[in-house]
Amino acid sequence: MKNIKARTVAGLICGAIAVLSSVYGMTDSNKDATVYVVKQGDTLWNIAIRFNASPWLWPKLWEQNKYITNPHLIYPGEQITLLPSSAAPLTGIAAAAPVTTAAQPTEEAAQLPEQEGAPPTTEAEEQPMEQPEEQAPPSIETATPYGMQFVNVAANTYVYPSIGSSGFLATEKLSAAGEIVAAGTSGRTIFGEHDVVFINLGSGSGVKKGDQFSIYETGEKVYDPGSGDFLGYKIRILGVLKVTKVEDSVSTADIVSSYKQIKVHDKLVPYEPGTKNIDLTLASNPIEGYVLCGKTDQKILGEDNIVYIDRGSNNGVQVGNTFVIYRDRKPVEDPATGRTLHLPKEVLGKLLVISVHNNTSTAIITKSVEEIGRGDKILADTASGII
Repeated sequence: MKNIKARTVAGLICGAIAVLSSVYGMTDSNKDATVYVVKQGDTLWNIAIRFNASPWLWPKLWEQNKYITNPHLIYPGEQITLLPSSAAPLTGIAAAAPVTTAAQPTEEAAQLPEQEGAPPTTEAEEQPMEQPEEQAPPSIETATPYGMQFVNVAANTYVYPSIGSSGFLATEKLSAAGEIVAAGTSGRTIFGEHDVVFINLGSGSGVKKGDQFSIYETGEKVYDPGSGDFLGYKIRILGVLKVTKVEDSVSTADIVSSYKQIKVHDKLVPYEPGTKNIDLTLASNPIEGYVLCGKTDQKILGEDNIVYIDRGSNNGVQVGNTFVIYRDRKPVEDPATGRTLHLPKEVLGKLLVISVHNNTSTAIITKSVEEIGRGDKILADTASGII
């Protein structure tokens, strides 16, 4: 009996390892490779310098460690599989270049992009070598490769520049503070960034010059994927405006950010800035829930998509919590014994909570290995905190 129990436990452990391997990129081909344990302040850039004498090999280092979803997001204690010694440094990069030099970004490099998606690579100026007939790659001091924009970000921080446009799920229709009533330019009905509009809020409503409001529209109703109960409405954030002139019942405002087209009669609520730098926080309990829907109407969801989940602060969810997204497999019958066998869960990916309300939260899918859809289950990460 003890042997049977031992074999059962071993089987469960092996199954768990196989599932996690599919998410984090562990394979037989790299299990015996030389590895480096990440320390506080490390980046792929300076690890490439230290072990391969060239910062320009960091993309190969990233490619070899497939569990890393963002090159600026590695954690102390993680194991980085190093490139083979045959990965020679590129011509023109000094092998003795100090790691501390690579970790100093230019002032421009420290600026994060405002748009959603991956930050663009900045093209650096070429520096001449001693030999006049050849040109060296950019110097460490002037180059701004992908990932260098984030070298001043803490290792346990996720950067999401488009937090303002992520929207949320409201359990009931919002009570609007006001709305856009007219265009600053006659005849205009659709607006974007830098356009001037009039709003039906003034000094009589307590509005002051410099006040900011989020512009929003109420989207479709959302229902619980299990029970079918009504849960709330999608709230789409269209942009942000700033009051420039105040009268008694009307104010003039500039649209300072625009995420979608903005129209007359779009509603306003006071602006609440979110944080672009999200500190990862482990959940205190293994919170379970569901993916309710995506920010858009697409049926198939994947990496970098915004989703809404059915758990919020009332359930113990905090900004920075990570969740495994999974699906239950159907049980099968053991042909030898006729017993029902419960198969391991199918892991689909991971998500990171970026804003929290009472009963719902907004999250970004940080990793997907299979298609993700409405109704897929989630389980809070209380062990690793790795996304």
